Amino acid sequence: MRVPRVGALAIGLLCLAILLVVVVRFRTPHSSVATAEAPMVMQSQGRLVVRDGSPLAKRLTIQPVASVSRGHDLTLPAQVMAEPDRQVNVYAPVTGRITGVQVHLGEKVHRGQVLATIAASDLDQAWADDSRARAALDFARRAYTRAQGVQAIGGNAVKDLESARNDLAQAQAEAERTQRRLQVLGARPGYAAQGEAPLVSPVDGVVSMTTMAPGENITDATAIQMTVLDLSEVWIAAAIPQDNLSQISDTNVLSVGFDAFPGRTCSGRVVSFDPTLHADTRRVNAYVACPNTDGALRPGMFVNATLNVPQGSDIIIPKSALLMNNDQVSVFVETAPRAFQRRDIVISYDEGDSVRVLNGLSAGERVVTSGAILLNDD
Repeated sequence: MRVPRVGALAIGLLCLAILLVVVVRFRTPHSSVATAEAPMVMQSQGRLVVRDGSPLAKRLTIQPVASVSRGHDLTLPAQVMAEPDRQVNVYAPVTGRITGVQVHLGEKVHRGQVLATIAASDLDQAWADDSRARAALDFARRAYTRAQGVQAIGGNAVKDLESARNDLAQAQAEAERTQRRLQVLGARPGYAAQGEAPLVSPVDGVVSMTTMAPGENITDATAIQMTVLDLSEVWIAAAIPQDNLSQISDTNVLSVGFDAFPGRTCSGRVVSFDPTLHADTRRVNAYVACPNTDGALRPGMFVNATLNVPQGSDIIIPKSALLMNNDQVSVFVETAPRAFQRRDIVISYDEGDSVRVLNGLSAGERVVTSGAILLNDD
């Protein structure tokens, strides 16, 4: 049976169309295959270049390096001490036997208050000398007055009047000497009848030392009998290591806190320094004055002191910018838009959340402060 020519022709055309479709399919790239995406980071001339608009670029935080001028706090051991010019040693004005002690160790005393009494033969002699001097002065005054009267009526020579005047001047000088002697010995009229000399406090303060007891004899007038401390103001002595002395001057501010009295503080400029180092500690004491009107601060009390040390301008960066590789510290510096270069730096770790850069960066340079770990130049 013969196939019609029209049917055969249709079948041939269909096969040719299928063949053309297959050829075109294998010769033309598939439209569904995506073009390969460019990398987020590329290396170029020793730098890392981040592609603009990439997810990595959005995760990097870049900040300029700042030069900051700020002080450095130095924590020091310190203690309370009495001011040198408010520590008064009391000496006995005379030698003799101690008849009474009116105060005890640690007692508050006032200026002019009697601390003790001393029976002294020197005082008896001084009172006798003063009595004789006052009697001689009275006699010389009456003699001079009489000589003036006689001279007025022409009964005396001029030399007699001059002699009387000279005797009066000598008597006045002797009376003044005996009065000053009594003052030096601390004589008081109320104690004269008993032949006693009172030992008097020269200042307001606290008795911090005494060697006196009733019945003892004082044989050395140069020996210290009591020490009175005026504690209305005290010094704080802070010990500074010799390695820090080059940073210290009288412009430094010393701040003090007291563990025994929470909330109580004291601060001020350093008022004095020790002239030499202490041989056992290799430190120098710096002193600041603190008010102590309530007397709560006692000499010898340990306290906490902080000394503010002014410093020059420093390069400060946050610790989040640091990359650690063993003992080496580095950061990424932006050398051009989206171009970064790793740089080694030297830092100091004493600034809290930030660090001081000692070497490797300059003010104004831009560093990666967040996301630097995502960059890889290996």
